[in-house]
Amino acid sequence: MKDSTVKRWYWMTALGILIPCMLYSAEPTNQPPPTATVEKPKDVTVAKPLLPTTAAIPSGTRIDFKLPLRGAPAVRIDGGSRGSGVSLTCLTVLTPDSTALTTQEQPSLFWYQSQPADVPFELTLLANNVVQPALRVDFPNARAAGIQRLNLADHQFKLVPDVEYEWVIALVVDPQNRSKDVVASGWIKRVAPSMDLQSELGNTDARNAPSVYAQQGIWLDALTTLSSLIEAHPQDRSLQEERASLLEQVGLTNAARYAASQPAQP
Repeated sequence: MKDSTVKRWYWMTALGILIPCMLYSAEPTNQPPPTATVEKPKDVTVAKPLLPTTAAIPSGTRIDFKLPLRGAPAVRIDGGSRGSGVSLTCLTVLTPDSTALTTQEQPSLFWYQSQPADVPFELTLLANNVVQPALRVDFPNARAAGIQRLNLADHQFKLVPDVEYEWVIALVVDPQNRSKDVVASGWIKRVAPSMDLQSELGNTDARNAPSVYAQQGIWLDALTTLSSLIEAHPQDRSLQEERASLLEQVGLTNAARYAASQPAQP
């Protein structure tokens, strides 16, 4: 009896020591293993990004984007900070996470840049399975922040129907070392308008055209017509809210918050 009590006490004492040690050893740690070498990041400026994180995304707007079912998605890639003059810059092409459709041969392309960057900017269109760029546009700097727009008609470029284009934008941090570029990309494709789309557009006005395109899954045309309405009617706050809602629906949260934060112009 005594031996049994002693043994029970021994094992309880041993477990009392082992269990806390096991729990402690299982806690996550930020310390590297003894053999690891941690290098201090170089040339990175710590700064707060200029993201309108407090802006409320409007809900209940009339616009409702329906993602079309057209094969496997082509993933959108967002660009992040690399330091060296573009500290904490967020760069995003304004497309869904799948191929953005358009019925126009010369649509507008949109992207979002969280803050100015005094480095060269490059926009490239690459036709699927073709190495040589179909279009390349260079800008001396990227000092304009916010939602940006480039009209392909201004560069005399037309999309070939049913060809997927990879659309790439880059902040060129170091022209001698392009691996430092801040890059974002997505995919676009020109399609023929369906009879249903043509009928609906024929029975609506310009104010409702973005909603019609969105319902049909024609992303670029929805965003382009809505942005054109905002430019034509800057005092109409509801248009800004609809664009913010449209962007939020495809996961473009930073751009949506920026759009939602923009005041109506007098």
